[in-house]
Formats: sequence, C-alpha cells, structure tokens
Amino acid sequence: MPIFTYLAKDLEGLDHKGSIETADSRSVATILSKKGLVVISIKQGGNDEEAFYAKFLNRVSFKNIVIITRQLATMVESGLVLSEALDILVEQQDNPKLKRVLDTLSRDVKSGLPLSSSLKKYPEVFPSVYSNLVAAGEQSGKLDLVLNQMAVNLEKDREFRSRIRGAMIYPIIVVLMMTGLATIMLTFVVPRLTSLYSQSSIDLPLPTKILIASSNILVNFWWTIIILLVVGVVAFKRWVKTSSGAYTFDSFLLKVPIVSRVIKGSALTNFTRTFGLLTTAGMPILDSLAVVSEVLNNLVYRRALQMSLQGVERGLPLSSQLEASGVFPKIVPQMFKVGEETGKVDQVSFKLAEYFETETDHLVKDMTVIIEPVVLVVLGVGVAFLVLSIILPIYKLTTNIH
Repeated sequence: MPIFTYLAKDLEGLDHKGSIETADSRSVATILSKKGLVVISIKQGGNDEEAFYAKFLNRVSFKNIVIITRQLATMVESGLVLSEALDILVEQQDNPKLKRVLDTLSRDVKSGLPLSSSLKKYPEVFPSVYSNLVAAGEQSGKLDLVLNQMAVNLEKDREFRSRIRGAMIYPIIVVLMMTGLATIMLTFVVPRLTSLYSQSSIDLPLPTKILIASSNILVNFWWTIIILLVVGVVAFKRWVKTSSGAYTFDSFLLKVPIVSRVIKGSALTNFTRTFGLLTTAGMPILDSLAVVSEVLNNLVYRRALQMSLQGVERGLPLSSQLEASGVFPKIVPQMFKVGEETGKVDQVSFKLAEYFETETDHLVKDMTVIIEPVVLVVLGVGVAFLVLSIILPIYKLTTNIH
C-alpha cells in the first residue's frame, strides 16, 4: 500500500501535516474529511524518516495476527456483525499500521466487499493462505467456524515457533559471548604479551604462535575482515534469492544432522495443518495444494508439492504422488491413502500435524539437553587453548631465568 503525505487545515485554521498508508489519494481525502479537516494538498510518498519507521518500527507481527484472529473469531461466533467486530478491533488496536489496515477492512465490508477480497489488498500483513481460508468460509457460510479453527491453529503455530526459538536462545548467547571474549583477548591482551615474548629468545609453543598470528591478522587487517564479511553476507543473500541458490541451500539444510529433523518436522507440520484447514473449510484439493505449496518456506518441499499437484490434475491420487516425490516420510502418503479411502483427508491431515508437531517438540527438547554439554565442552576447549597459549611461554621464561 502506498504512503500519502498530506497538508490540511481544521475549522480553526490550524495546519495539520502527516502521512497515511491507503489505497489511493481519494481514500486519504475521505479519511481527512471524516476528521473534520479541509485538504490543502496530498502527495504520494512519505519522507525518508517516515518510510524507515513504517518499514522497520511499525511492522505487523505474527503475534498481532494471532491475537486479532482469536478476537475476531470470538466476536463473530458470539453473533456480532462482522463490520461491528472489525470496528471494535480498530478501537482496541495499538499498532498504527494494523489499525489503518483494520479500518480499511471495516470500510470495505460496510461497502459490500467480501472480507477475503479486502484482505488480499494487504499480502504483506495477511498471507495468501489466510485470505483463501476466509474466502472458503464465506463461500460455505461457515466463516465463524473457519475463523475459530484458524485462531486455534495459529495459536498452536505460535507456540511451536516459540519453543523452537527458545531452544536456540542459549547456544546463540553463549556463542556471541565467546566471540566477544575472543575478540577482546586477541585485540587488547595478546598484543601486550607479544611485546613481552619478543624481548626473549625462547621458542614459542605452537598454540601461542597460532594465537599471536590470529591476533596480528585481527589487529592489522580488521577492516579487510569486515569488508569480506559484508561482501560474503550480501553475496550469500543474493545467491539464496535465486531459485537455484534457494533450492541448493534448502537441500543442504535437509542434510545437516539434527537441524534437518527440526526443519522437516516444521515443514511437515505446516503443510499438513494448513492443508487440513483449507480442505475443512471446503476448498477443493487442487486449490488447497496450490495454496499450501506457496506457503511452505522450504523450496524442496514446495517443489515436491507442486509436482504432486500436477499429478493430481491428471487424475492420479494425492497419496501416490506424495510417495513418488521421495521427499515425504512413508507415514504421510500412507495416512493420506487412508484418508482418500475413507473420505476423511482433512481429519487425517490434522492427525499428521499433531504427530509431526509432537515429534518435533520432543526433538527440540532433546536438542536443548544435548546442546548445553556440547556448548560447555566447546567453551572449555576454547578457554583451555587460551590459557595454554598464554601460560606455556611464561612457564618457559621462568624456567630459563632459573
């Protein structure tokens, strides 16, 4: 959505300046007139500071979406009219961007536009699966049930993401502390010891030579290291954005021990849960597969689903196509085959989602238990190397003196 900068006056003749994110300049004029302001000028585009704020400090988080979905589901399920429920959400919202989005949704619904069509105006806030689920609920007349199911599954997804992030916090903090400590030692402590060792004629141990060489590189070529890091990160990001690069990197991640199991569990949970939601809402299997294939982050699974979709379009069973892809574990095509035979594909999808979520949750807990001693061992080795590198030459010096 574009940002418009406006200049307006109130009834007392005072100037009002600001910016509004909306569909067009006519919508800006309508919003300002409702506030009792007389429009002087409207220009598309905000200043750099506002653009920075809107992009980085005014984001709509996944948590925001989970909360408003639950609130909307509760109000609609209680019998409240959709437009009134949206108005209540607008009044309660603290996030400026989300407040503007909800206000637009409310005005669109009041003008007769379906909620799903209005949601599609904001793909950066509401992903395609969200608007498609709402559309399916509107078409089947079960919007309240769909919203409630969406809220439940979004809350589960939020908890699942939180557990995975929580498991990563401890090792990340330890690694950052180790990196900071090593940098301080190599930059400030080791150079002073080097001047002391250079005054003696002793043959320095190998660990000390490695430490001094590392210190010299960091002190004398720190700018080169920073440039190489920046260039490397930029080049990597550009490579990952290409289809071949993204596929290669995602394939590599699926081969890394332990990490691959978490990624697989997360992708399979996302696939089965989202597919179950779409089919339960009444969306045809072909459309559901098309939507789910665009939602998955891992390109390997995304391409496997797209190939499966092509097979289903030719009249082949989904279970056989999932098995032929060679990407999904055997339990997935087997369970889908049972669902196709019994006509309960949606229920089977939810059962699989629960299974993969539980498996991944246990894996994350086990990984947390394993990571702690591994990090402590690595930390101990690093400290031991530093201590030996510093103490061994001092010991040699004292021995030579005596």
